[in-house]
Amino acid sequence: MGSEEKYSHIINLMQFARKAGKMVSGTDACLRDLRNNNLKLIIIAEDTSLKTVKRITDARNILESAVPIIRWGTQKELSSALGLPISGIFGIKDGQFAAKVLEYYSN
Repeated sequence: MGSEEKYSHIINLMQFARKAGKMVSGTDACLRDLRNNNLKLIIIAEDTSLKTVKRITDARNILESAVPIIRWGTQKELSSALGLPISGIFGIKDGQFAAKVLEYYSN
């Protein structure tokens, strides 16, 4: 699968998840849902600050959560494609959406 096709599939899944109310964006929203055990996948944009990345990974480790984290895309391209204000952290709350994103990300 080409990188453009992979990008398109992942963005489409994130758009569907957002429209279905199965996605959150922003550090605080993701931390809240991580604490409440509502996240199935965390997507961190590659240009997100190390301080923010550390906040998310530290919280996941403290909570002993097995939620996978992937680094993918840029804040501008992801936020723009999703019609959201600029953010570098996105959480998928649905297991099926998360599994498909991971499948495309891995291929």
